Amino acid sequence: MTINHPLGRTGAAIAALVVGLMALFAFSPAAHAAAPPDPATVLAAWRGGDPLFVQSGSPLSSGQQDDIRSTLKDSKSKIYAVALPDGTITSAQAGPYLSSLGAQLDAAGRSSATVAVLDGTSLFAASSALPRNAAGQLADLAAANNKDVVTGMQDFANRVNLAVEGDVKAAREQGSATGGGGTGVLVGILGIAVVGGAGLWIVSRRMKRKREEREAAELAAVKQTVEEDVTKFGEEITALDVDVKMLPQSETSADWQRALDTYERSKVELAAVKRPEDLRTVTSTLEDGRYALACVKARVNNQPLPERLPPCFFNPQHGPSVRNVRWAPPGGAAREVPACAMDAEAVERGFDPQMREVVVNGHRRPYWDAGPAYQPYAYGYYGGFGGDLLTGMLVGTMLGGAFGGWGGGGFGAGYDSGYQDGVDAGGGDWGGGGGDFGGGDWGGGGGDFGGGDFGGGDW
Repeated sequence: MTINHPLGRTGAAIAALVVGLMALFAFSPAAHAAAPPDPATVLAAWRGGDPLFVQSGSPLSSGQQDDIRSTLKDSKSKIYAVALPDGTITSAQAGPYLSSLGAQLDAAGRSSATVAVLDGTSLFAASSALPRNAAGQLADLAAANNKDVVTGMQDFANRVNLAVEGDVKAAREQGSATGGGGTGVLVGILGIAVVGGAGLWIVSRRMKRKREEREAAELAAVKQTVEEDVTKFGEEITALDVDVKMLPQSETSADWQRALDTYERSKVELAAVKRPEDLRTVTSTLEDGRYALACVKARVNNQPLPERLPPCFFNPQHGPSVRNVRWAPPGGAAREVPACAMDAEAVERGFDPQMREVVVNGHRRPYWDAGPAYQPYAYGYYGGFGGDLLTGMLVGTMLGGAFGGWGGGGFGAGYDSGYQDGVDAGGGDWGGGGGDFGGGDWGGGGGDFGGGDFGGGDW
């Protein structure tokens, strides 16, 4: 005799309702994502003894927070984490934000540590205790071999500790490094996946599409800014053409040809841009071309050739700077920044310099206040003059965190090439570029939950 228990039918109905509500909420208009917490605020919490900073709106339950917090406290090496609401940062913003957190730790005397950022259930990581690229790759492995955020973070911490201790082979093994887990838990997870798989798959596809749309919009905005710089450079070349032809060719030919060549090259490089980091190649070319053009202008005006100095901080379209001036952003501390003659005089007389402004969410603001998306833009212009210049003049600005602890500023060579050498040498890097962070996504179910951007697990 078969008895259909009413609670069984009720449970199934509730499960179906939950899945339906999840799908409904997934298609509701999303509120504008909140900005990530200021790195100094996060550091204050970490220094207070809590290795997990949780921003309001994070999807982690109190139980999950406690479990992750215990994992971080029990770690043999120093690991700190930030839990954010889903969609707070894009993949393009993750590296700069991790770098800014690492810079805060470094300034506070914690020069060897690992930082993890959970954007919803997506994991990004960087480390000064490990070689370049290692933290992101370990995050990938943790996501690929675990089915939820808690066990994934436990696995990640274990892998980091193994790598810090020099056991590279164990750190890179497939399969969860947490151990245990229990058959009952696995059956429960599989049961939830079966019931809610369809709804979660819809959610995952939508979230991934939204993230890709945000990143594409950011790239388009910064690319437009660079295109304006290229156009302005070309206009200045055209305006100088007649004057150059009136000078002896031997005096100007080399610099003039270099200016022409860099203009053409910048157009080709801009057309080939596919990723945000590609833009720094274009602005680096423009920096070189603008110096060549400044030399030509000096000869035309019978003036001494300019010194090879960084571009004007206030607007790199102004060309090479002539001297440093003391300047402070609104509400920020004063610092030395390179300035062209016009802007230097304005600042020294108490007036506002002519800022390079860009459009962000329909409003114009200085490029240095436009957020981490403008990291490649600034790095191309100023990176060749040393990381200290960038961190010094941008500290306390929206863009400043993108350059904390960069060292050489490279985008890293890959996990496999030199990882063992890096562990043996004990070297590390906060990164800040594409290959230095990464991770997967503990979405809870579904066929494609957005981890693909970094090669992480799909649930």
